[in-house]
Amino acid sequence: MHHLVIGEGQIGRAIIEHALADGDRVTVLRRRDAAPEPPLRRVRGDVQDPAALSAALEGVDAIHACFHAPYDARIWRRDLPPRELAVLDAAAERGIPVVFPESMYGFQGAARRLSEGAAYSPQDAKGEVRVALMEQRRRHPARTLSIVAADLLGPTAVGTGAAVVCTLLIERMVAGTRPIVFGDPAAPHLLTFIPDLAVAMLHAARHAERLAGAAGDAVLHAPSAPARSQAELIAATAAQLGTPARRALRIPRTALRAAAPVSTFARELAGISGLWYAPCTLEPGVLEEQEGLRPTSWEEALRRTVAAAVAPASAEAGPVPAAR
Repeated sequence: MHHLVIGEGQIGRAIIEHALADGDRVTVLRRRDAAPEPPLRRVRGDVQDPAALSAALEGVDAIHACFHAPYDARIWRRDLPPRELAVLDAAAERGIPVVFPESMYGFQGAARRLSEGAAYSPQDAKGEVRVALMEQRRRHPARTLSIVAADLLGPTAVGTGAAVVCTLLIERMVAGTRPIVFGDPAAPHLLTFIPDLAVAMLHAARHAERLAGAAGDAVLHAPSAPARSQAELIAATAAQLGTPARRALRIPRTALRAAAPVSTFARELAGISGLWYAPCTLEPGVLEEQEGLRPTSWEEALRRTVAAAVAPASAEAGPVPAAR
């Protein structure tokens, strides 16, 4: 099978690695040049450039739309719908499916125990944008599959600044500094291991007609290990590093709300704080219960992520520093 991956960030990179390991062909559409990496084929351009998108789609059987935009609901509302529409139009014209990674933002009100097929329940502007995107996919003639994931964990997230637990907890602990906790450290908070999300998206692409059904659209849950708390994650990370677990720095919810009027980042975090200051779980769905996909264990996912964080730190600074 030949996959087009649009966007080569933490999710796109994992899809590429798994697809190539499975013997599939991969083309990547990205805005900036990158070093050659055979057998990977790269095309430079933007999804809204018809010539670039057409060139990238040559011989492709499925699209993985992994592009995003800066963390600002106003930018999401302006940029993401037309970018997705360009991909949907191209896919419909060629009769190929589009697979999207999706967040829980559009279902935040039900996130304490989110069941597959639950009604939308956004609680901030970002959630409203995500709902609008899912509705655009549902109405479009292209065959679409949206794979809902929780907050992300995994080797390809390390160093990106795009995954909360990697950036604020794991990478800080590897560097010998105190972890920062956003939310209730004792609340169960589900994490999706990025390699599991990649496997789920590839499976969805390979079985798109069956999974999307007569409606031509499906919203499915990525397989994810049972939720654990951030406190447990900190303790387990410290054990893997062989260092004492230092007391975490906590971000009070009131601090986010106070900073929201003057800080875009604080405003956007405050908007999805319900996912972190209360239990957040994602119930198994079709991909686990009917398709037989299984999530990597929480312990193994953490081990592999910590190992990825330790590797560059060790190369740059010698042995991992002990906690102070």
